[in-house]
Amino acid sequence: MNTSSLPPLMGAADSYHQIRFVYDKRRAVVWRAIARYLQKWVRAEEGLLELGAGYGEFSREIQAARKWSLDLNRELVKHWDASVMPIIQPATDPWPLSSASLGTVFASNFFEHLTLEEGASVFSEAMRVLRPGGRLIVVQPNFRLEPRRYFDDYTHRTIFTDTGFGDFVQANGWRVLHSEPRFTPFSMKSSLPTAEWLVRLYLALPVRPFAGQFLLVAEKHENPEPDLKITA
Repeated sequence: MNTSSLPPLMGAADSYHQIRFVYDKRRAVVWRAIARYLQKWVRAEEGLLELGAGYGEFSREIQAARKWSLDLNRELVKHWDASVMPIIQPATDPWPLSSASLGTVFASNFFEHLTLEEGASVFSEAMRVLRPGGRLIVVQPNFRLEPRRYFDDYTHRTIFTDTGFGDFVQANGWRVLHSEPRFTPFSMKSSLPTAEWLVRLYLALPVRPFAGQFLLVAEKHENPEPDLKITA
């Protein structure tokens, strides 16, 4: 969950976590299963950055040689794994990482909090820090599947569907490798079970009931021609 670019009128980033995104230890097992599912797109021998890291569940569970987590709220660091190096700043500011130094950039429930211009700026910085062939992995609310609840989060600023976000990514120079329009339920507060084996079973289903978020995996590349694989 992104808090790295909340509008000033929304107040301090920590109030968001007190009101909208309260800590829930049950999310840990959900993220353990999600990280296991996503690991095939993450090279464990290379570095990884998580944007809008929230409580740090993904970074704790994913395997990578070195891990950085970025968020605006310094209070969240106490929840992060000791192996994670914190970056406390807005995601739209330049990142303190060397060019072509990472294998993966990951973001969950992040880009809907930004304007299109801010999102494009983040794409540019992700392109800079990733090596050729590096991956951008994104999990996002899918407006096409959950239009009634999309703006229940008062910090959402931009509407994305799986198709629109895929086009946005490609327009910013990425090659889309994999897309799942129906990935997980819209909210961790909703129908996703909180036993790891049940989450793994859910992710293995060919059709996922109650899905409201999409998954997209893109690659930094030299060839401008897109190569898209879609799964339901």
